[in-house]
Amino acid sequence: MSAETLGEQAAVVACLAGLAVGHPTLPAGYFVVSWHVPGELIVQLDSPCKVEAWREALGVDTGLVRVGRCGEQASLEFKATVYGVDFRVYAVYEQTTSEAGAA
Repeated sequence: MSAETLGEQAAVVACLAGLAVGHPTLPAGYFVVSWHVPGELIVQLDSPCKVEAWREALGVDTGLVRVGRCGEQASLEFKATVYGVDFRVYAVYEQTTSEAGAA
């Protein structure tokens, strides 16, 4: 169901603001709040360690983290509902030689 008003996106916006205040050192990201899915917050980061920082801050179980590929690049993501908001947090990144050998 699409949102018709900004108020319908308020929970996501408030949650993001609360995270900024409560976790000021959390890595910055590219955020998507869509009117198509008003209860979802997509957070794009640029490294796996930043995904891990968000996972810890949100208290998400490690079992929800998925390793994958997006074309030629590695990806790491989790999806979880926290504070009533559906989060999708991910990073697409170049693997270093040591990471590639360990995979």
